[in-house]
Amino acid sequence: MKIKYFLKRVAMLAGVVALSFFTLHAQENAPAAGDVKMDFRYPLDVAMSLSGNYGELRSNHFHGGIDFRVGGVVGAPIYATERGYVSRITIGPSGYGNALYITHPNGYVSVYGHMHCFNDAITKFVLERQYATESFRQDISLTPEQFPVKRGEFIGKAGNTGSSGGPHLHFEIRDEKGQCTDAFARGYLSIPDNLPPFFRNVIFYGLEHRNGVPESYYIGMPKATVIPLPAHSYVCIDAFDKQQGTNAKLAVSEYKVWLDNTLLFHFTLGEVPGYMGRDINSLIEFKQKVVRGRTYVKSYTDPGNLLQDRINGSNRGVISLNDTLLHKIKIEVKDIPGNRSVKNYTVKRVDSLYAGKVSDSLEVHCAPWFLPNFYMADGLKLYVPQGALYNNVNLCVDTLENRITPFAPVWRVANDRFPLRKSASVAMKCNIPDSLVSKAFLAHVYGSGTLGYAGGKYDTLRREMVANVLSLGNFTVGVDLAAPEITPTIKNGAVVSGNTIVFRLRDRLSGIRSYRVEIDGHWVLAQQDAKTRRIIIPLQDARIQRGKKHTLEFVAEDNCGNVSRLKRTFTW
Repeated sequence: MKIKYFLKRVAMLAGVVALSFFTLHAQENAPAAGDVKMDFRYPLDVAMSLSGNYGELRSNHFHGGIDFRVGGVVGAPIYATERGYVSRITIGPSGYGNALYITHPNGYVSVYGHMHCFNDAITKFVLERQYATESFRQDISLTPEQFPVKRGEFIGKAGNTGSSGGPHLHFEIRDEKGQCTDAFARGYLSIPDNLPPFFRNVIFYGLEHRNGVPESYYIGMPKATVIPLPAHSYVCIDAFDKQQGTNAKLAVSEYKVWLDNTLLFHFTLGEVPGYMGRDINSLIEFKQKVVRGRTYVKSYTDPGNLLQDRINGSNRGVISLNDTLLHKIKIEVKDIPGNRSVKNYTVKRVDSLYAGKVSDSLEVHCAPWFLPNFYMADGLKLYVPQGALYNNVNLCVDTLENRITPFAPVWRVANDRFPLRKSASVAMKCNIPDSLVSKAFLAHVYGSGTLGYAGGKYDTLRREMVANVLSLGNFTVGVDLAAPEITPTIKNGAVVSGNTIVFRLRDRLSGIRSYRVEIDGHWVLAQQDAKTRRIIIPLQDARIQRGKKHTLEFVAEDNCGNVSRLKRTFTW
């Protein structure tokens, strides 16, 4: 018996070892996630036409996907681009609005943003979750067995939710690392394109160095056959790509600038990781973006710009003219299929036109881009962490003569406008009465003297308002005493014949922190659209009886704790 038992145990162990071996062998020879063949289809059934493509120069980021046109109206059916499962659902008043994320067998994820609605099964699931959590906003992670999808399966309809400028489908394909891919450059999708990019404008900036800091000044585009330039300058390019069937201004994928036969600047967009997105503010001429709302790619390359891994050239893109002879500037822009456009200019050094454009001064503090920087004046402290600057800058911190609020002077932090990659900390001495401490905030002061909310927290011990900011300029301390504005579209006691009630919700200073809508004493779904300031209450989902009189209560709070309340009765 003992021998039989021993042999049986040996056989079992051998089986386990064999099974383990074959399992490991199978795993070793199994295709990697990224090796699974995927055939991504176009997610709509309308003719393919773009309103936006990968890499467009947006505010503080590069556009990470493709915007497909849907005829200017909501409701176009959306289909899964490949098999997989719905792994995430997000709903919010801004950003992608209503969005679905589908994970595919190769580990890639397709994203469908600004959707009008989901299919019936997902809609029912989301509605139950919203009522269970009493929140319109949702960010739900799902398991593979909950909502598996087949290639071409209907998943919802295209819409205009979130930060959308009109009905369209925002579509992305992200790789297994979560990086947004350029679906056209990779060949996942294709569209005819034989139109070259278009130059909207080209301008020049002069460049000098003062106390080790680059100082630029606007030249523009002089109307002359030979353009006069200072000894050192750079060029800024506003260009966009064109395609058949759309008037959209799409992204250019390559920029080149030559001085005579020397390549000064060559930027190839490629695929930009998310952590590099904010470096777009260093790639462009930031002052043009802030002052005029125009986006120019500049040839001058800041030393702290992480996008340098895709920039080649010489002399950091600076046009240096060492003589007064004629020289040639050539600019080329190219799209993904290789269509290109070229502009040529003749330039000449003329020092007399630009003498005194930058005055030397020792009354500034040079902040090196590669170091943390701390600056303190009598009443204000500024800390700029390492990695926040793209280039050396001159910090000039002083108070301005005008005073907008009684709580603190207006402080000017830096003479010029320049971007930050990371938040800087501002601590401002102020005189806030105890009764107003909860309403106080650090304020941006704009050119017209209006205040912009920058947040912050009051330090009662030091009597300072402390806040983190992503741009420098003029600051003071303000208070917000005005509650949010709730504007109804129905009168008290109204009979509602439709399926929705709409309110307008607005706060003119600190912004909306939260809101809550109840009907007959229980929470109901109230959908927020930040861009239109609308609150939409779908009565068919509100779990109330038809033909009855109901009481609606709306409460909203801003970021300084001011609260508004509105009550309405209605029959539906």
